[in-house]
Amino acid sequence: MIDLDDNEKAITEFINNSITRFQTENGLPTSIGIYCCPWSGWITTNFNIKTKLSETENNCPDFDFVEYDFMEIPEWENEYESEHPEFKTNGLVNSHNHELGDENINEIVFNYLKPIVIAIKESKNSAFLLQMLDSNFLEVL
Repeated sequence: MIDLDDNEKAITEFINNSITRFQTENGLPTSIGIYCCPWSGWITTNFNIKTKLSETENNCPDFDFVEYDFMEIPEWENEYESEHPEFKTNGLVNSHNHELGDENINEIVFNYLKPIVIAIKESKNSAFLLQMLDSNFLEVL
């Protein structure tokens, strides 16, 4: 079992540091995409300067700056690849069943990341997109 909450501080710092570095190098983005693949254990930041979020059709790979920064979380992948993966968040343990496909793990991690991204968004002047790779879980925040 892995406790996702153990990664909250590192993820928050990664996203905030990426935004700060991007703004220093490129100016204020019009939108910021947080793209995640929980089963491979990574999160990327993606930025638009010229392109509107609607023009990307809410798809991080279509942003102006794709995979600007990349954070690896190998323990997520290791847990996912175990026989009976379990992901704990907010004190609740969620089991993943490989036979049901990846939407279960996408939902768990999406719901875990959403409040983190919302908290970061409060101090930024950009639209945010949270998107899971190859998933129906995406939302403009």
